Amino acid sequence: MIDKGAGKQAVKSRMLRIFMILTLCMAFVPAAAAYAESSVVSLQDVKDVTAGDQVEINGTATLDEVIVKVLRPDSSIVYFNIVPVTAGQYAAPFTIGSGEPGGTYTVVAGQGSEVASKTFKVTAKTVTPPPSGSVSTPTPSPTPGKVITPVGGAEPVVVDTGKNTTSTVDVNGRSTTVITQDGASLADALKKAAQQDNKGAAPVVYIAYEGKQGDAVQFNLPFSVLKDAASLGAIVSLQTGEGEYSLPLGVLNFDAIAASLGAEPGSISLQVNIVPSAEDINAKIKASAASIGASQQGGAIEFSIVASGGGKTSELNEFGSTYVSRTVVASGTIDASHSTVALYDPQTGALTFVPAQFTKQSDGTFKISFKRNGNSVYTVLTANKAFADLTAPWAKADVELLASKLVVNGVSDAKFAPNSSITRAEFAALLVRALGLAPDADGAAGFKDVASGAWYAGATGAAVKAKLIEGFEDGSFKPGATITREQMAVMIARAVAYAQGSTSTASSEASLNGFKDKSAIGGWARASVAQAVDAGIITGMTNDTFVPAANASRAQAAVMLKRFMQYADLID
Repeated sequence: MIDKGAGKQAVKSRMLRIFMILTLCMAFVPAAAAYAESSVVSLQDVKDVTAGDQVEINGTATLDEVIVKVLRPDSSIVYFNIVPVTAGQYAAPFTIGSGEPGGTYTVVAGQGSEVASKTFKVTAKTVTPPPSGSVSTPTPSPTPGKVITPVGGAEPVVVDTGKNTTSTVDVNGRSTTVITQDGASLADALKKAAQQDNKGAAPVVYIAYEGKQGDAVQFNLPFSVLKDAASLGAIVSLQTGEGEYSLPLGVLNFDAIAASLGAEPGSISLQVNIVPSAEDINAKIKASAASIGASQQGGAIEFSIVASGGGKTSELNEFGSTYVSRTVVASGTIDASHSTVALYDPQTGALTFVPAQFTKQSDGTFKISFKRNGNSVYTVLTANKAFADLTAPWAKADVELLASKLVVNGVSDAKFAPNSSITRAEFAALLVRALGLAPDADGAAGFKDVASGAWYAGATGAAVKAKLIEGFEDGSFKPGATITREQMAVMIARAVAYAQGSTSTASSEASLNGFKDKSAIGGWARASVAQAVDAGIITGMTNDTFVPAANASRAQAAVMLKRFMQYADLID
């Protein structure tokens, strides 16, 4: 029996889509200084008000959305919102707190350098002193922060970061903004997010900070508060002008982290870092990219999480089988079909594919949303791969797209060998690469015919860990054997389940009724074949035959891989 224990048909998970939609909320934040008026954004005059009144903010723009912020006289943020533009018009009315101080306030609207600004005056509200002996409760000021409409229509829950920031400079003169989040306010926000109607979506709390372009940002979060909220399935969305990190708290093993530090949860801080890479790192990335026929677009950025407590630190780099979503914004000319996000390994200089989707904005920039089950340094690469021996039109575009995204390789720089057979080890390696998984040679130790030094040992081990493969009953994997179409269907079905976070599937084999050779499909593979056919990933060899035992070619494997990656939202 081959690849026994095949997965059942996957039910399309919505969680990854939630992550992807959340990350699309990220955009450049208008600068806090030097308000050069823009030709694409205008702002109407704003009337003077008394604290506690509604402030009317209106304007026009050619963008899809504008970011609106209002600054107090001391330049702190009193209001922050991402506002959609409809038929060229936008509006962002808000009620200014009755406790706000008097003075001149500034409204800024736009994206990046394309901004417009206006000032208006606020008259402080006269407060009548309470009768002698009574106790008055001050009215709190509105909480500054980025207001985002979450998936499901729930009210956004934003945490105030305005009074918890400090700035440090490293030995290279690089500035880092440190945001130390107040535990009580974060706990309240997480509780509020969990209690409201999220329409089936995960509760989300947003923590946003507007820093200067190129600055590093470190969010210090209270470990014990996050630990208490993990059971709620909450997500903390951390946002800066450089990038966004959407962290599902369930990926962290809080008890194991505390044990490794030898510290009580209340004394531990979790540091989430969003750091643009330094010039020397980008220089090395450019050299590595050139060596594989690619070029770097913009600079790299590093996302990392460090737990600190008990005089120790522990860097958290792996999140099991859960993808964590991130977003960056890139300018310049980008062809999404020839571009990808790549992970950079500082130890080896290697660049590897990361699942990503590119969304072009009306101002010409790209929102790039990518996901991976670990942390590292990430960059955007562009390549234009082509192979002289790719003449079949049904495969050429798909093969060259995946080659440009660093997913498939040719047998040489100029040749792909599309009609050659593909082995079981080669296809497992392709799936591992498509999912953005790290090699794990230890995972292949259970196979008697996979040597630890084999080129495919790391990919095979990663495939075992992700439950993409199981091998044969005699304990072998048969890495050099050519893969059959039904074996490929089983691996693909399992890869779909992994990408969607599914642990259980349902199956209907009705889609196999059109194949007159359906009885030749092994019982262990039938559900997976049905799933792959239903998803449009695998089709018949002819209109009415599947030919399950036929060996797949390299071109066929690449086409199926591309369909799978689009189906699982790993590429556009």
